[in-house]
Parts: sequence; C-alpha cells; structure tokens
Amino acid sequence: MDMNELYRVHQVSITQASNAASVEAQISHAGRAAGYAALIATKQLSLGVGHPTSVRSS
Repeated sequence: MDMNELYRVHQVSITQASNAASVEAQISHAGRAAGYAALIATKQLSLGVGHPTSVRSS
C-alpha cells in the first residue's frame, strides 16, 4: 500500500469508529485505525523521514 492509500484507509477507519452503532464496533474500527497509524509511521521511517508525522487514531 502506498502512503496515500494508508492515509485513506486510516481516515475511513476513524470515520467508521465515529459512526459505529455499538461500543464493540467502535473499538474494532479504532483498533484498525491505530494499526494503520503504526504502519504509516513505520513506512515514513523506512523512507527516511527523521520525525514521522504523529497520526492519531481517534
């Protein structure tokens, strides 16, 4: 996944968490967003970014 796709799916996960109908769904989507945030930071580091962008999952 390229960076744009990672940012996109991260944002979709945040939106889904915000609109979740249950606490369980909210936790699931927020967890997925956190995973994408970690992937974004890891990819930024691998590309030589000295200080990766802090991406919040909620």
